[in-house]
Amino acid sequence: MKKQFVLSVFFVLVLTISTYGQEGFAAKAGFNNVSVSVDTGDDFFGDASDSELGFYVGGGYNFELSEDFDIEPSLLFSFVDDLTSLYIPVMFKYKVADKFNIQGGPQINYLLEDLPDGEFGLDLAIGGGYQIDSNWFVEARYGFQVSRGGDFGDFVDINTLTVGAGYRFN
Repeated sequence: MKKQFVLSVFFVLVLTISTYGQEGFAAKAGFNNVSVSVDTGDDFFGDASDSELGFYVGGGYNFELSEDFDIEPSLLFSFVDDLTSLYIPVMFKYKVADKFNIQGGPQINYLLEDLPDGEFGLDLAIGGGYQIDSNWFVEARYGFQVSRGGDFGDFVDINTLTVGAGYRFN
């Protein structure tokens, strides 16, 4: 089931990319830090939290909407010790200077672990990027969990910091 979901998402992303303009496909990779907070519901013991460092790989496609605005949907696989995930961010980018941009937008995440419930989550991601030259760029963003499906989402909060680099094929 999970493999079918991943293949379906990839197919939809490729179909979407091929339907619009050709501003540029990008390969991306970098480090991520996934923070998990659990509300134990116990006032005596309090909440529990943990943070793990890992990496991500994937790709995206940048669409130029205007001289100052771009949109970039991506498909990223995140690997940490206990939590492998698929992220689908749709970042709206505003160019604040020639090479700098600020980014924000929704981010769907899907846990690829065997969990009974709560595989899907919705984040709000914000960050920024710097275009080194016409092909290379760096970016960083933080994803705040907005919601998570099922009973799992009632007591677990998953947030992600990503810092990486990419190469845009123009």
